Amino acid sequence: MKPKIDVWRAWWACVLRSWELGLSGLLLGVGILLSLALLPELPHLAWGTLTGRFEATRTLFVCAAGIAVCILQWKWRSAIYPQLKHDASKKRAL
Repeated sequence: MKPKIDVWRAWWACVLRSWELGLSGLLLGVGILLSLALLPELPHLAWGTLTGRFEATRTLFVCAAGIAVCILQWKWRSAIYPQLKHDASKKRAL
């Protein structure tokens, strides 16, 4: 029979892993929604950028950076979130 502390540690690791997966999934969803919201405005923002409007350039840059951050954190989620890193190393060992 396992000691109670081991059971609690395993439960807490599972809770943390679920939290980190949920957070990374939420951020990926935000990136997808941001890209969908940007899509109809893209021609207007691109034209504003080409004509030298600072607001359009800044909006386009901020949206592109936000989308990139959301997608990259999903792609490298096992490097960013500690619980997922431990889980990935366990899977590699098997």
